[in-house]
Amino acid sequence: MPARRTYAEQGDACATAHAIELLGDRWTYPIVRELMLAPKRFGELESGLRGITPAVLTARLRTLETTGLVRRATIPPPSNVAVYELTDWARELEPTLAALGRWAHGSPTRTIDGAGLTPDGAVQSMTSMAPRVPVEPAIEMQLHLFDARLERPVGYDYALSWDPAGLRIIRGRNPLATTTLRADSSEWAMILHAAQPLAGSGVEVEGDVALIERIVALIQG
Repeated sequence: MPARRTYAEQGDACATAHAIELLGDRWTYPIVRELMLAPKRFGELESGLRGITPAVLTARLRTLETTGLVRRATIPPPSNVAVYELTDWARELEPTLAALGRWAHGSPTRTIDGAGLTPDGAVQSMTSMAPRVPVEPAIEMQLHLFDARLERPVGYDYALSWDPAGLRIIRGRNPLATTTLRADSSEWAMILHAAQPLAGSGVEVEGDVALIERIVALIQG
């Protein structure tokens, strides 16, 4: 099969067209999404990317390394684990991808029946859809999300802070947290974005349930 010609090779010097070339191939965005919050091992990526094969993931990662979006790294001792991570340039995509997510919520053809979100995907949906309004008093919370669709779900911890500066969620523990939420990431996403009731769900809350209800109300607008 002949190599696909770029827009530039066909006479179009538009930088946005080049951006679509970099991000528009199948699996590129899901890989970037799964690396946006933290580096991951190959097996973690494979588990989080529903439907991808190891061969395809290897090829896509190789391409993303070539285009400057992904690089290989090693977590320092005592782990000494080989991982993939986004480059600094790729991390600059975060606000652009969040804006795309908000835009896509208005799509007339989007369906979510039978679909779900990974833990990192659910967290990024929160930061994408959170209103740009000051929140007082500030919210400090601990999230623990896992993907129940996997045979062996792996849980991730997230520190959530929401104050007048906005919503911030990073991997790790929040020493200021007064409430902890544990949930399947897909069910949590359905509560946030599809109006599934919190009451009677499988979500576990240690602390103030009203705080969780406040977060849901804020994101739902």
